[in-house]
Amino acid sequence: MKGLVSVVLLSIVVLLFLILFFSPYPELKAYRSRSYGLVINDRNGVTLRVVPADDGVKREWASLGDIPAGALRVFIRAEDRRFYFHPGVDPIAVAGSALRNLRAGRIVSGGSTITMQLARLIRPRGPGLGGKAAEAWDALRLEARLSKKAILELWLNGIPFGSNIEGLPAMARNRFGQPVTQLDDTRAALLAAVPRRPGLYDPALNPEAAVRAALFLSRRLKLGLDQAVLEAVAREASPDADEYRSPFSAPHFTERLASDLRSGGNSTIHSVRSTLDLDLQSYAEELLQNELAMLTKNRVSNGAILAIDNETGAVRVYVGSRSWFDEGSSGKIDGVRVLNQPGSCLKPFLYAMALDTGFSPAEILPDIPQVFGGSEAYIPSNFNRRFNGPVRLRVALASSLNIPAVYILERLGVRSFEEFLVSLGFDSVAAAMGSHGTGLALGNAEVSLEELVRGFAVFPRRGIPVELQFIEDNHGNSNTTQVMSPYAAWVISDILSDRGSRFVAFGPAPVLSTSFPSMFKTGTANQFQHIWALGASARFTVGVWMGNFSGETVVGRTGSSIPARIAAELLAALEQSSIAAYTTGGGSGESVGGPILAEAGEIEICALAGMAATPYCTGTLREWIRIKETAGNSRRTQKPCSWHQAGELVYPPEYQAWLTERFRAGNTGQRGTAGYIRLPAPGSVFYIDPYLPEDAQALRVETVGFSLNGVVYVDDTLQGSLNTAGVFALTLQRGQHRLVVEDESGGSAAVDFEVR
Repeated sequence: MKGLVSVVLLSIVVLLFLILFFSPYPELKAYRSRSYGLVINDRNGVTLRVVPADDGVKREWASLGDIPAGALRVFIRAEDRRFYFHPGVDPIAVAGSALRNLRAGRIVSGGSTITMQLARLIRPRGPGLGGKAAEAWDALRLEARLSKKAILELWLNGIPFGSNIEGLPAMARNRFGQPVTQLDDTRAALLAAVPRRPGLYDPALNPEAAVRAALFLSRRLKLGLDQAVLEAVAREASPDADEYRSPFSAPHFTERLASDLRSGGNSTIHSVRSTLDLDLQSYAEELLQNELAMLTKNRVSNGAILAIDNETGAVRVYVGSRSWFDEGSSGKIDGVRVLNQPGSCLKPFLYAMALDTGFSPAEILPDIPQVFGGSEAYIPSNFNRRFNGPVRLRVALASSLNIPAVYILERLGVRSFEEFLVSLGFDSVAAAMGSHGTGLALGNAEVSLEELVRGFAVFPRRGIPVELQFIEDNHGNSNTTQVMSPYAAWVISDILSDRGSRFVAFGPAPVLSTSFPSMFKTGTANQFQHIWALGASARFTVGVWMGNFSGETVVGRTGSSIPARIAAELLAALEQSSIAAYTTGGGSGESVGGPILAEAGEIEICALAGMAATPYCTGTLREWIRIKETAGNSRRTQKPCSWHQAGELVYPPEYQAWLTERFRAGNTGQRGTAGYIRLPAPGSVFYIDPYLPEDAQALRVETVGFSLNGVVYVDDTLQGSLNTAGVFALTLQRGQHRLVVEDESGGSAAVDFEVR
């Protein structure tokens, strides 16, 4: 008989368990999948920001192992000392609660266990015995489905503390400015009483009452807490205390990271260690604030900074604007991703492409007045309005000369350069493919700071692109695709770190002088509304943009030396922050691009003509030329200088006007030979500027090879004579025109052009 009873009882228990385990409980699934805040830490574990849950509640998740044992003990003993020994409902607690309620003649105790409290959070029940019974049933179901650890974990992360705060982790941070991992017994006792009466016992709202409740709890649980210590800790939770406020650092970075994680379906990620370095971030923000403070009168209101680790693409600094809270200058806009014209910052990519299509760093480029374009004439000029004549490619890039850049682009093709930029990661160029023209060489495309920094890092990475990384443990840069040759990347790095070559345009440029190998490129958009600087060492790349999100032009000329100063100082701080930079070559290499490449050979060239030096050359220097492999043998190819001849210097004919107008030594040997019109180009279309008097606007006619008595006709009407440089200033008149130049020796040339 006893055996039968035992079987029946066991069957009842099993049946009850199965009912508890398998009965529908959709509320539990919904509760376990609810949103929690995202804690974003910097690479050193310092909290940058806690992004609230999707419903706006301050709610963080912490695993049970992250909560100190002392804090666990306080909360368990305060709410349910027999938690580990009952099945969800504590009969002893229920009986004791009923007795106390009878004695008081009213409800003074509910006898709820931790499991019952969690059941109430999952599915709130009505008051009275019916609600209590339903709550108890749900508690039993929880115990059948979950372990004690899981129940305790869910409860601690969901306790309502009032003030839109749920869970012990969020309460610890919002009241004491520290993660729950650092919660001690004193602070735990102050918080343990809050859920019972949040409006009364919250130490931030009523510190005196909170201390009294904590002392009562301490005596009841025999914690031995000191009143003076409790009072001091309660003062830390004051709403006016900076220590308790939730951190809000690097808002543009954290906003982007949180958005990326949530849009990627990573709702189970509650805490991440990002790549950002808060110390460097704060330093960069200070640099930007200081510079902008001095530019108020110039109407420069904003800026952005991005710095990455070249090896991994890890973002170390991400400053999106002057201030997130500056509504007047649209501070919430992310300047790292806004599209603006970059000025000369695209030139390094153009010259890298040129090196990979047959140009050499010693190539001579004409920095003289020229007309480019097809249906519409494009006449670029250098920022200092000067022409330097023949310049080596190295000098043209280092000094950021405009005309040589457009000259190269016209030969490489705008479409080819667009495609090259797209291969470097310029998605903005891909979106506007075919709309740029030869002005692309000077930055008429709209690109982002992020694209520029990512692209500039290709040079110290020897031609391999990098993807930005925002989470420290991600290692997603296994890309080995070469978008440019190692030689081109190495030479561009060498040119942009060559202080001597940039002297033509920038002089000594002390702002760009660093104690470690570094390369820089600056840029200024039209009207100076956007000023840029890019800088890189072997280990890091930095980009800086300054201007206005509204696109307003600045007052006066601010110059790109301002963002360049920020880039150089931040690059130095990055180098100093990384010991590895000095032990792995990052701070002591021969160049930013690393050791000299086997395919780069150094030869002596003529400083003027860029060709291999001969005994007639009056100045020589060394240059890195690509070594060509032929039948297994390496050879350095460079034609000997043909400009310096015995007793004279002979330039190519296109430099005739440049030589003569400035009374320079040398000649072209072309006077009296078959003449031709160098400017304007056949079929050019010119536009009269409506903001200037028409009689003050002229077209430069430049010829080569005509005698000193050459004359100019337009539409069969004599206009005048060429000057000694073969140049004539032609007054502009709207319409189709035919230009003819003749000289007394019978030489003649003609071109058609249009003025609109």
